[in-house]
Amino acid sequence: MKIDTPSIVKQYEENRKTYENLADSVHYLLSKHITARGIKTHSISYRIKEIGSLLDKIRRKRIENPFNQIHDLVGVRVVCLFLIDLEAIREVIEEEFEVFEKDDKVNETELNIFGYMSLHLKAKLKSSFESPFGEDIKKIPFEIQVRTIAQDAWASISHYLDYKKDGAIPLQLKRDFHALSGLFYVADTHFSFIRQEQSTLFLNENKK
Repeated sequence: MKIDTPSIVKQYEENRKTYENLADSVHYLLSKHITARGIKTHSISYRIKEIGSLLDKIRRKRIENPFNQIHDLVGVRVVCLFLIDLEAIREVIEEEFEVFEKDDKVNETELNIFGYMSLHLKAKLKSSFESPFGEDIKKIPFEIQVRTIAQDAWASISHYLDYKKDGAIPLQLKRDFHALSGLFYVADTHFSFIRQEQSTLFLNENKK
């Protein structure tokens, strides 16, 4: 498929500032409302997809109308401490944004597959949001990824090791590679268990 690269680059550059304003707005809202719920996060970060990455995605997936079909030009990532926080953060996102697509790789993945776990939500700003940057940013979709620290560590390491063909995991090491993902999962669940037990003990001590 032949793509009109100059036209795509031109439109991207014209909208770049709007993407940055959108990312700032989403970051602000997430930080504000997650903090208000008393949820501890490790980080809340964002990125604007670079033009090279955008063009590569258009070519790979043969996308004809990229600015309408690609929903992660603006991406925000929330990294929390515990598995039990994922649901609370999901609730914040669904309350504060217009979510139109969810991909739950944590709870909806087959039980025998550990691998890449993360919560992805595609959304837009609510029409009622009073934007200091004008109304255009409300029309642009964005993606929010929510992960624990362990999930984020696994995703980063596995992406580096197994993403590109020249760095793919050799077949004889695949078993070890997938077994390691299970260790990350066990660590995540036990951190959450310890946190819950700690909270229970603290409450019981205060009742005495």
